[in-house]
Amino acid sequence: MFKNPGTALLVRGALSIVFGLLIIVLPSATALVVVVMFGVFAIIDGITSVAHYFYDPAGRSRWTIVGGLISIAAGIVAIALPGITAAAIGVLIGLWALVLGLSQIILSLAARSFIRHWGIWFVTGLVTTVFGVVVLFNPGLGFLSLVWMLAGFAILTGLLLIASGIGLRKLASSPPLFAR
Repeated sequence: MFKNPGTALLVRGALSIVFGLLIIVLPSATALVVVVMFGVFAIIDGITSVAHYFYDPAGRSRWTIVGGLISIAAGIVAIALPGITAAAIGVLIGLWALVLGLSQIILSLAARSFIRHWGIWFVTGLVTTVFGVVVLFNPGLGFLSLVWMLAGFAILTGLLLIASGIGLRKLASSPPLFAR
């Protein structure tokens, strides 16, 4: 699955969009269901990121693995402690998005010397970081608002990850070019 560059980003993007659509389709889901859905999403996203680190030597960066491990840890906490997580879901999701977004920004900046379309990765990290900050500093948004924000964030991030994956696939099929 990870032999072609960009495949991991396409998978992560598709998973993110599915996650967002599930939230929209099931608005009356309980906090426990949202916590478990977030936990599963974060674990799969993290595993995909870590796998990408090992299967894509050209795009290897320690920030890829850091972001993946953070996602896995957040997912495990959410599933192992759903009651506490439901009470603190805003803080957990906010911290997760903030740290993951910052790691994506750092990765995109590191990739700019050899990836022409590194800006999409940067925007993905920026959107993720802004989402994290908004959730952390607005705990009174209410659970339903958080659910709708999470759905929008997941779909937007999914679309950006898919765009990045398509760009990497195009890059792999073209002659080597370096960013200027």
